Amino acid sequence: MPGTLAVGFGSAIGFLQLSARLFDFLGGNRWDGLTTGLVAAAMMPPALLVLALGEGAEWSIVLFLVLYGLSSGAMSVSRATMPLVFFSSAEYGTVVARLGLPLNLAFAAAPPFFSFLLGEAGNRWALTFALLCSLGALASMALLARMRPAKSG
Repeated sequence: MPGTLAVGFGSAIGFLQLSARLFDFLGGNRWDGLTTGLVAAAMMPPALLVLALGEGAEWSIVLFLVLYGLSSGAMSVSRATMPLVFFSSAEYGTVVARLGLPLNLAFAAAPPFFSFLLGEAGNRWALTFALLCSLGALASMALLARMRPAKSG
């Protein structure tokens, strides 16, 4: 793949993330953070499978970028709004602050860990690990959906 095409593909992720956020915003309050997160988590495993099975074909990279970008953007919305499904707006700040440290530590540790994994074990192992993580995230979202509090009033 030519370098300019790779840069173009990579830069499309930001646009797709923004598109997912805009779609969620334009949807008004139809979906809560948990629903958005469940849909976002459900898009990531197929995105990684397409990338792995496509063996570098441009169609697989494009499809991966679309699914990954939309999933990532929607998950950003979900992370910000999901606590409101389980906690009151008065508790929101405290809950988000408590969740922030482990989340930020995981975000900080991921790039060096994946760089190490890529360097030591190669692409297949890194993709396999990412797929397992995405399946874990999907399972976590499904469990949270089962724990959803009943709506009052």
